[in-house]
Amino acid sequence: MLTRPFEFRESVITGDVKRLGVRLTTGRGGLLLLAALLFGAAVVTAGVVVDATLATEETPVESVIIGVKLAVLVVPTLALVVLTRRVDPGAAGSVLEWGVLVGVSVAGTAVVTNTHLGSQPSAGSFALSVLTAMNVGCLLGVLIGTHAANAAENARVANERRDDFVFLNRLLRHHLMNAVTIIRGRAELVADEVEDEAESHVRAIRQRSDHVASLVETVQTIANALSENTETARADIGPLVRDIAGAYRDAAPEATIEVDVPPQTYAETNGALRVVFDHLVENAIEHNDAADPRVRITASERDDVVDVRVIDNGSGFPERVHETAFEPGDAGDSALGLYAVGVIVEDCGGSVDIAEAADRTEVVVTLPRAAPPA
Repeated sequence: MLTRPFEFRESVITGDVKRLGVRLTTGRGGLLLLAALLFGAAVVTAGVVVDATLATEETPVESVIIGVKLAVLVVPTLALVVLTRRVDPGAAGSVLEWGVLVGVSVAGTAVVTNTHLGSQPSAGSFALSVLTAMNVGCLLGVLIGTHAANAAENARVANERRDDFVFLNRLLRHHLMNAVTIIRGRAELVADEVEDEAESHVRAIRQRSDHVASLVETVQTIANALSENTETARADIGPLVRDIAGAYRDAAPEATIEVDVPPQTYAETNGALRVVFDHLVENAIEHNDAADPRVRITASERDDVVDVRVIDNGSGFPERVHETAFEPGDAGDSALGLYAVGVIVEDCGGSVDIAEAADRTEVVVTLPRAAPPA
């Protein structure tokens, strides 16, 4: 009696199958049936071959060769039984299809090959060859099917987690930005009504609010690069970095910022390249310990890429972070910004590296080169 379509009640499963720990759904039952049939055929064929061998005088070498052939015949069927226990019930049908398809294909190839041999093989030899090919082919197909099923399941789980990540990020961003807007508004309301000493507190509130808003936008940029299949478009590097340099000349007048980018220097970007160079220039200024901070932005084309260098005269990155500077870290806002740089550049199809010399630090952003507009 069936409790639901294609699934047997445990009470009718034999003791041997129970010990195997196999739950007979359609796919798993089919896999186990396939393995059992192949094993039975292999045992019968092996018995016939052994009887034929005993009836003839075989040399020790020939006996060893026959033993190896029999092992190759039987072992794949045992492996199929073991693999059946590990196949996910939801993917068993697809795995079974792979096993049968590859098994029949390999066996068919063996039939054609043996049929066209110069000498006509004996019936026993022919059966041994074809059945061995079938067994090995079925095992190979099951392995391929299992791998394909696992890959599909991993992709499904990854997509679900990505969707959850996007939702939580948007929810957090919404509430944080609402809170920052309220804090900014309240600070503006009291700004004109406080004395000098209290004014510094209002200024601090504004600065921290702006800082939180900036962090939220950085996290949003990282989330977009990690969770979306973004399309790239060409961007002119020169105007972009000149605009950023101009903004930091006003914000940090103590630093000298130079730009040397040839006109018509185009690269493929995902629309977030401004965040990359904004963080790199900010990092070069804030962590520059020279008496006269200098930052220089250059770009050059080679082959099919564009190298954009942000160079400063500071002491550079600590030796221990050279390999991990653009990976997730816990070193504060600077680490988050550099991680954003790495994620965005990678999403553009590029790379970012640190190249240091005795008197300067260079962060080299390599991007796919794009053709100028016609």
